[in-house]
Amino acid sequence: LQRRDQARPEGSRTVMGKAGSSSVPRLLSSSAGSSKLTKAEKRRLNTRYSRGEGNTSKGVTKPVLKRSIKRQEAKISAAERQAAQAEVLQPTEAGYLEAEGPLERTARVRQSQLAGMVDVQTAQKAYDVQLDQLGPYRVAFTPNGRRVLLGGRKGHVAVAQWEGGFRVLSEIQVRETVRDVCFLHDHTSFAVAQHKNLYIYDQNGTELHCLRTHRPQVNRLAFLRYHWLLATVGPQGALRYLDVSTGENVAEHRTRLGDCDCMRANPWNAVLHLGHSNGAVTLWTPNLAEPVAKLLCHKGAVADVAIDRGGRYMATAGKDGTLKVWDVRTFRPLHSYTT
Repeated sequence: LQRRDQARPEGSRTVMGKAGSSSVPRLLSSSAGSSKLTKAEKRRLNTRYSRGEGNTSKGVTKPVLKRSIKRQEAKISAAERQAAQAEVLQPTEAGYLEAEGPLERTARVRQSQLAGMVDVQTAQKAYDVQLDQLGPYRVAFTPNGRRVLLGGRKGHVAVAQWEGGFRVLSEIQVRETVRDVCFLHDHTSFAVAQHKNLYIYDQNGTELHCLRTHRPQVNRLAFLRYHWLLATVGPQGALRYLDVSTGENVAEHRTRLGDCDCMRANPWNAVLHLGHSNGAVTLWTPNLAEPVAKLLCHKGAVADVAIDRGGRYMATAGKDGTLKVWDVRTFRPLHSYTT
């Protein structure tokens, strides 16, 4: 840091306020950069931004080192106070909807109502896409979340971009039933489970491959991006792993549990979670012919399965009207909700 008399050019002046300090931009908080902190700011300072006990200059004999320690601790203390005061400008916690009473349902809040309650930048990200003719649709995202793949039941397949607003990059009409869609390693290619065969397209909608070894049909797709394996499951409960680099099946397992219409890959360890019509959820790996685990989750068929990013928790929805959250490490239910 330069001294003030050295850094100040000739002919310049320093504007002083009433308290004798230079005029600097003030924080837009309740205390606004003042020396006193509010109770909420003190609470945030002690719980979130405090770095613990600092270094002390007691016992230091060298004056240069002693001044350096004091100056460094003063900078850290000022940074903590400014962070606690400016938290309102830099929110780090995720927002949520809170109902005013027990009769209000957050599911009935519309996007137009939310757009009027948030800031301008967030309101510009809201949009409405009408897809009411060729649906229902299956949706898939790229790993970075910048592009979305839409697959309509009546043959409509489209690739859209999120950045700068919703913009369709390419779309095709395959004139066949589309059961599922999935991006491969990036946005340049994607897989589509059509009427009988499995097709691979590029980002422009050009057909690259037609795989006829997955008949009679494919219900669900899942791509293991770190293994370059495309997993498919069909109505007969056959789970297949396809190596997209060679185009050959590396494994095929028979679940022996009938039709399977629900599959999700664990993002942490790439274990596949299959939901079956008897209410069971099985976990599979390509090197084992038997499931590594089998859970009876619901009294009816499993409608959908979701896994958190860390791979520790699994949520299952059943057609019996229940939603359950499971601990994958212990295979025990944590929460259960009934509609």
